[in-house]
Amino acid sequence: MWTRGFISLCLIVFVIGLITGPVHLFFPVYAESVLGENPFFAGLLRAIPIGLGGITALIGGTLSDRFGRKPTLLIGVTGAVVIGGLFTTHIPLFIWGILCYEGIASGFKTAGGQSYLISSVSPKQLGMATGLYFISSTVGSAVGNAIAGEIIDRINFRTFGTGAVLLSGLLFIGACLFLPRLKQNVGNSQQKRGGIWKSTLNIGKYTNLWRRSEIKMLIGLRVFPTYYWGSVNLLMPILIFRIAGDKATGYYGAVSLLFAFACQLATGKICDAVGHRIPALVANVVVTILAFGLAFFHNSLVGLEIFGILGAGAAWALSTTIPRFINEFTNPDEKGHGVGITHLAWSTGFLLGYVASGFLINISVYVPFIVAGFFLICSTSIAYKLWHTYIM
Repeated sequence: MWTRGFISLCLIVFVIGLITGPVHLFFPVYAESVLGENPFFAGLLRAIPIGLGGITALIGGTLSDRFGRKPTLLIGVTGAVVIGGLFTTHIPLFIWGILCYEGIASGFKTAGGQSYLISSVSPKQLGMATGLYFISSTVGSAVGNAIAGEIIDRINFRTFGTGAVLLSGLLFIGACLFLPRLKQNVGNSQQKRGGIWKSTLNIGKYTNLWRRSEIKMLIGLRVFPTYYWGSVNLLMPILIFRIAGDKATGYYGAVSLLFAFACQLATGKICDAVGHRIPALVANVVVTILAFGLAFFHNSLVGLEIFGILGAGAAWALSTTIPRFINEFTNPDEKGHGVGITHLAWSTGFLLGYVASGFLINISVYVPFIVAGFFLICSTSIAYKLWHTYIM
């Protein structure tokens, strides 16, 4: 497992998390405190980029299987290069353009990164490797959130954004030079001769994946929990900022992700020991309970922090099981496609949660969390079915 490729991959996603994590965390705060806009504006402005990321993940999955994991991942890294520019402008059109490009690139980053992960380690070690992969991003985001909170509170958003652009530029150069290229499994010679256009729009393989019942359940396992994650990503920074300010928001993001780091590590080890279906079911049940807890303790800083931190851990624990499901349900030449279709599902859920919660919070703070809880009940039923059919 400890190959140069895997270690390089973890370092890359660590730095990406260091840069993009705090930008995403503080964007709703930036929209409200600097641009003078409401939460629905922040949700709407990010909606289209999130959707673009889901679509490009399909293309990225095909390109990853056809042309290689590394080139696909490098395209994704360019999104981190531009995202810091979000905090250097007040012009909505520029902000939207930056978010759109980062959204497009994020699909390639996910498809390239997760398919690189799956291809670079043994299936017997995939649970632990997945935990470390997500941990790298999580710890990067946690450190970035704490740093961003201090910089923004002491100086301003622009200084942090400029630093993020410079650091991400160095990351891209380093990834080009030091990330090894992996050998590929190409499905058939006809696809090799099909050309870039056919390879980019390989709808047939995605259609075949969609027809499988286990893939449909896996898609549901991504859409429904990610609705909750989209909701809390929009609402939690705003609610904590209103009560305690910038620094508390940054440190909440840091602590929640550090707790998620521990959950990911534990989940990875458990998956390698007992499989991924039981951890997926347990994580679903826990995060469902915590979503309803947020609904009823949203006006308490302590309540927000406790339920938010625990919920982040459970949500990331669930995500840690997904690459093992992808590996189980796909053939060797379909790994990229499997990542692509599940990331489209992730983007769909996140988009719905982000936008709907920005609208629903204007009705009542209770409503978006309760709606997210019902989505999680659907996810839990899918996780139970996957577990039950496996033991039958």
